[in-house]
Amino acid sequence: MENSNKNATQEIVKQGLMVKRSQNKKRFTPVNYKQRWFVLTNHSLIYYEPNSDCTKERGRITLKYITIIEQATINSLSTTDFNNSSFTTSQNNSNFINNNFCAYCFQIGYSDCGQDYFLYLITFKEKEREDWIQTLRSACANNHYKISRYHVSEWSGKRWQCCKAVSRSALGCEPTTSWIPSSISNFEESFTEDNTHLSNSLNSVESENTPMASSKSKDGNTRPKIVVALYSFLAVESGDLSLEKGKEYEIVDNSQEHWWKAKDQHGKIGYIPSNYVKEKDLLGLQKYEWYVNDMSRQRAESLLKQEDKEGCFVVRNSSTKGFYTLSLYTKVPMGHCKHYHIKQNSKGEYFLSEKHCCASIPELINYHRHNSGGLASRLRISPCDRPAPATAGLSHDKWEIDPSELILLEELGSGQFGVVRRAKWRGYIDTAVKMMKEGTMSEDDFIEEAKVMTKLQHANLVQLYGVCSKHRPIYIVTEYMRHGSLLNYLRRHETNLIINTPLLLDMCIQVCKGMAYLEKHNYIHRDLAARNCLVGSENIVKVADFGLARYVLDDQYTSSGGTKFPIKWAAPEVLNYTRFSSKSDVWAYGVLMWEIFSCGKMPYGRLKNTEVVERVQRGIILEKPKSCGKEIYDIMCNCWAHSPEDRPSFRALKEQLHIVSQGLITD
Repeated sequence: MENSNKNATQEIVKQGLMVKRSQNKKRFTPVNYKQRWFVLTNHSLIYYEPNSDCTKERGRITLKYITIIEQATINSLSTTDFNNSSFTTSQNNSNFINNNFCAYCFQIGYSDCGQDYFLYLITFKEKEREDWIQTLRSACANNHYKISRYHVSEWSGKRWQCCKAVSRSALGCEPTTSWIPSSISNFEESFTEDNTHLSNSLNSVESENTPMASSKSKDGNTRPKIVVALYSFLAVESGDLSLEKGKEYEIVDNSQEHWWKAKDQHGKIGYIPSNYVKEKDLLGLQKYEWYVNDMSRQRAESLLKQEDKEGCFVVRNSSTKGFYTLSLYTKVPMGHCKHYHIKQNSKGEYFLSEKHCCASIPELINYHRHNSGGLASRLRISPCDRPAPATAGLSHDKWEIDPSELILLEELGSGQFGVVRRAKWRGYIDTAVKMMKEGTMSEDDFIEEAKVMTKLQHANLVQLYGVCSKHRPIYIVTEYMRHGSLLNYLRRHETNLIINTPLLLDMCIQVCKGMAYLEKHNYIHRDLAARNCLVGSENIVKVADFGLARYVLDDQYTSSGGTKFPIKWAAPEVLNYTRFSSKSDVWAYGVLMWEIFSCGKMPYGRLKNTEVVERVQRGIILEKPKSCGKEIYDIMCNCWAHSPEDRPSFRALKEQLHIVSQGLITD
């Protein structure tokens, strides 16, 4: 079968005939099955009408947005479905239904315009299915939108057929398989065509924690997965296993996303936090203290200035995919940071100055430790004692916390729910404890929700460790963020921040990353604002109190109509119909951006809530902050589109912000 001209510039990796189940994107569309000719290129999976010389395209999926590639079973095939389908006469028999539909089905999950969809495909032979699955996984190995769990069967009859969950957004019931490294050379290039920063900037905790499948050696024997500890971990609860930084461990069971069962060199077995380890074969630069992964230029500068030592340095991923940047602090003539691209020559050697080339980046770093070689200073030290990431809960499967294990320390602040205090859990882990005032929230509902919320984990979300629900008042125990709320941080440092547009923009990007993760998991914040974001060490900004607004019982945020929400951050559909969604969060995010670029000013000044409601309903938006450039203000205005459908997703916002960031400053 010939290929259409539009694919002439794309490498065709695989093609063949399969049966496609209708995706039913519209609620009342009937289920049917149709034969389609599928063409996998280095950019897309495209399907056509069969026997049409690939001129009648029926749909396509961009590879970089694929999240799931797994075997599947279809339980809901009916005679009606089959009669609605289009097959050749030779295939229209019960043997085809029984064998092909039950045995040789697989699914592709993907994201499109902020929505998740599932494409179910049926091959005519088992080997064909395996070939398609392996080829697709290889093609998508560099994807950063992988999901860690999936549903084995389809959504049908208002429930998932595999686990009977009645929520379409319910977490999958089986762990996904890890995707093998890409063996197709052209894929890396194709991922850069829309936004070169995208592939490098989304290395979130979730994508690193995709469960690993056992690998096989050439002789067919299964090899144990060996990981290396990136951070030390002290096992306090029974059943957990301590980690020593730099030591190797064998993974016994990685079916859970956040806690894996591992065995140490002495044969002891227990649970470890999955984000504290990295597979040995994939470790790369992460074994070195000086490598900080996707840290932004602004945060790298802040970290190095805080260290304030001549020759202090880090290596980080560049905004250009596949490249690295060396950030160096020097006190000559006065304290400042210099940034150098690590380049490669035609031989594949790395260099900062072409006169001094090395076979690897570690060798290059070692050379410049002893010779400045054209740098502002020779490399001396890298920042030490960098904090370990938060774990999903304080221990494996632990969300209920005994208050006697908490040592309460100084007060950090107070708000609508009550007092917040710093605390030590078991005497060594810093936490923040929100001591809930009785009568301020629907407690039983929140406690149930807390079990799910502890499993939400992202570098830009404040980690919920658990709750103390056995006594009153209830305690909510979270990750401790040393610099407090973003709102107070902006106000305290206004003089320095107001002139630092890249740093303010970096704060916006960090919040957007956290919100994109919530959006992906179908979680709505409902109260996104600078007061509900926190600042930690290394100037990291994290979203806090997500989902908490649903359980509020007090009347701090009450409109004239009696509804409870923050008026000055509320979208028109919230004001008019109390209709919350990820798109109402996008509106609030635009207001949060305005707060950041005004360094903590109150939106709409001293206007009363009723006046704000009137302005929003008339389409009057906030004016541009003085320190804000037009490109950034345009993004805010996009967030304030009157119709929710016209607002971008957080994922799209993230890409827009990165493009603006690259325009402001080059690595």
